[in-house]
Amino acid sequence: MKKAQSQPRRGFVYNLRQYLIIFCASVATSVAVEVFLLPTNSIIGGVLGLSSILDILLTGLSADKWYFSAGIWIVAVNIPIMIYCFCRHRRRFALKTTVYLLMLAAELIVLRVCSVAELVRGVMSVNGTEDKVLYVLLGGALHGISLPLLLSVNASTGGTDIVGLAVQKYSKKSSSDAIRFILIANALVIALSSVAYGLINKTAGEAINMFIYSMAALFVCEIVQEFIFKGFSSAIELEITTEKPTEMAEALTSQLRHGLTSVKVVGGYSHMEKEMLLCVIYKSQLVRARRIINHVDPNAFAYVENVKEVIGKGFANKEIELEQEENAAESDENV
Repeated sequence: MKKAQSQPRRGFVYNLRQYLIIFCASVATSVAVEVFLLPTNSIIGGVLGLSSILDILLTGLSADKWYFSAGIWIVAVNIPIMIYCFCRHRRRFALKTTVYLLMLAAELIVLRVCSVAELVRGVMSVNGTEDKVLYVLLGGALHGISLPLLLSVNASTGGTDIVGLAVQKYSKKSSSDAIRFILIANALVIALSSVAYGLINKTAGEAINMFIYSMAALFVCEIVQEFIFKGFSSAIELEITTEKPTEMAEALTSQLRHGLTSVKVVGGYSHMEKEMLLCVIYKSQLVRARRIINHVDPNAFAYVENVKEVIGKGFANKEIELEQEENAAESDENV
């Protein structure tokens, strides 16, 4: 009886944490778009970029025409994509993605009606002038935070991300192909939007500026995402050549709680047979590993290499963990 009562409570805390993360991701994107990118006539690509260019062309970023702003278009354009998402993907994944889009739309409209961009412009301007490059960098960086946050709770930004998943699923290609498709789609939206802006306003110079600044924002966004993803996979590999392999292996295994592999090697200078120990650990364990190596064998030779990703027992496997959390949450809901 107690167990049945504790499960809904755990589900409530779990869901609350998930939706708080989604809210933070939506705030980061809404501020990036409404406060930093749109005032500089820059877009980020994808469905969000399409919504942004419609906003620029139809409203001129006027608060009075909020009903044609990016907040409205982001929902309208994503409706068919989200219908597909509910039909083809996990229900919770589709639900959380939809919640993100609705939060994002509401925040974009509120920021527009309250003229927050004008307030920020007044604070950040120096002698009445604005640093457009700074706006683009801040906008791209803020938007780059959103996707890693959403992926951490098994959600998505919608738009081209969902389309990329569909391409990967039906073409049976790798995730790198899906990412490549998303990048191409984002760049294509930026290019077409710049051309449309130039034709409607009859100014080639502004169109070129929009393309350059928008591509810069997109690249900054990708760099921030890559930096965050690398931070999640913070593993390193130690390669240790020692004359005391048994003692070294026991010390590393018992104190660092990670397995290792032993390889027979021959010294190129001494021609003596030794053993090389290969061990993958977290970066935070490097100082402790160094002390262990010096204590066991001061004459040992070791070097460190960065590891891009680790799949296996003892390390965080995010996709597996997310799937287990989703299944546990769905089980809690059914209790």
